[in-house]
Amino acid sequence: MRSNFARLLTGASAALVLAWPVNTPAQVRSLTRQFWFSGVDPVVQADRHVDTPKDYMDLFKPDAPWRVGSSSATAFKISTQLVLRGTDEQLRTVFEGLRQRHIGLAIELGVLVGTDACGKGTEGFGSPLAVETVAKRISSLGGELSYVAMDEPVTWGHAKQAKNKLGNAYCRYSVDQLAEEAATKAQVLKRFFRTVQIGEIDAVNSRLPGLVSAEIGFLDALHKKSGLKPAFFHADVAWDSDRHPGMVDLAQRLCARGIRFGVVCDGDLTPLSDAQWVAQSLERCRTLAGDPDTAPDDFVWPHRMLSETDPSAWTYALKSAVTSLGEAQDGSAVRDAGPRGH
Repeated sequence: MRSNFARLLTGASAALVLAWPVNTPAQVRSLTRQFWFSGVDPVVQADRHVDTPKDYMDLFKPDAPWRVGSSSATAFKISTQLVLRGTDEQLRTVFEGLRQRHIGLAIELGVLVGTDACGKGTEGFGSPLAVETVAKRISSLGGELSYVAMDEPVTWGHAKQAKNKLGNAYCRYSVDQLAEEAATKAQVLKRFFRTVQIGEIDAVNSRLPGLVSAEIGFLDALHKKSGLKPAFFHADVAWDSDRHPGMVDLAQRLCARGIRFGVVCDGDLTPLSDAQWVAQSLERCRTLAGDPDTAPDDFVWPHRMLSETDPSAWTYALKSAVTSLGEAQDGSAVRDAGPRGH
C-alpha cells in the first residue's frame, strides 16, 4: 500500500475513479461518465496504527457536506477489512448512506487463494472462503453489492517473480489458471448478488514485460471459462514507468472487447501535503482525459474526507472532477469522472 492517498481505487485506501468513453478513430460508444470513490475506513486505520481520516463515517450522515460529488458518484468502494471486522452498526450505516444517495456499493476483492506453496501474504490472495464470507456478511446486513474489482490477479498471481516481503513465493500461475480460480469466485458472488458487475483492477507498469497482453489474456480466458463478460478494467498506473505505450495498447484492446477502461488517478509516493496530493491526482486525470489515445471510460480517483469545499479533502477531488468533467444531477454544468458500466 502506498502512503497518504497514493493507493487509490483499493478497498483499503482513498480512491476516486473517473470514467468516460475510450476515444477511438471512429467513436462507436456513447456512455454516461461515472465516478468511483473510496476512503480509509476505521478498521484499516486501526491496522495501520493511524486515526485519520476521523470523518470517514461522517460521509454517510444525511447532511454530510458532499452534495455535488455524491449526486454524481457511481460507486463507493469499501474494504474487505471493514466487511470482515467492522461492526454491524458501521456496515448498516454505510449501506444506508449509500442507498439514500443512490450510490452503488463496490468492493475490491482478492479472488486467488494463498497456500504454503505460494501466494500466502500476497496482495490479491486470501483464504479459500474469504469471498463467500464477504458476500454473506454484506447480504445478511442488507447490503446490495453492485461492483466487484478483482484485486490485481495478473500482477500478483502471474507476473511477479521470486518472493514477497514475507519470504513466500509468488505463484506464477498461467492466465488460464488465474481465470479458473476467478470464475469459481464469480459464481459465488453471483449466488448472493445476481446483478453484480465484476471487473479487474491491475497494474500498468513497463517494468513488467508482457503485462498488458497477460491482462487481456486473463479477461478473455475468464469470459470463455465462465460466460461472464468482465464489466471493466481499472489501471493502477506506475507513473514513474514508461506507461504511455501500455496505456494505449490496453485502451485499444479493451475498447475492441467492449470492456470499460478506467484509470486510477493518484499522486506520487513522495510525501506531499493533502492539498498537493489531491491537486496532482486531479491534474493527472485531466491530462489523461485530454489524450485521445488513452482517454478512459472510467477514472479511478485524504486524510480528511470532508468537506468538498476544502482543497485538502478527498470529497473536494470528487467535486472538482465532477464539475470539470461531467453533468451534475441538479442540472448545472459538470462533467463526471468515474467508472461506467457497459
